[in-house]
Amino acid sequence: MLKVRLYRWRKRILLPLATLPLFQMTGTCDPFALQSTIISQTGLATFNLFVSSIQQTLLTTFPSADILQILLGGNRQPFFTG
Repeated sequence: MLKVRLYRWRKRILLPLATLPLFQMTGTCDPFALQSTIISQTGLATFNLFVSSIQQTLLTTFPSADILQILLGGNRQPFFTG
């Protein structure tokens, strides 16, 4: 009977113990803070992907537009070409 009680107790505490490194990484023990961190990071990554794809499309579509190359970073040394 003691083994069954220990097994049930161990089963209940296993998931919170497994999530402790994630909570420690975010600096809080609030699971909702972890969820908001994941959502904000996903949103930021999606936005960066969208902006970089537009930038790459503009740079490949208009390769001779010097002002776009300078503004969007396609030409890293625009004033030192000879």
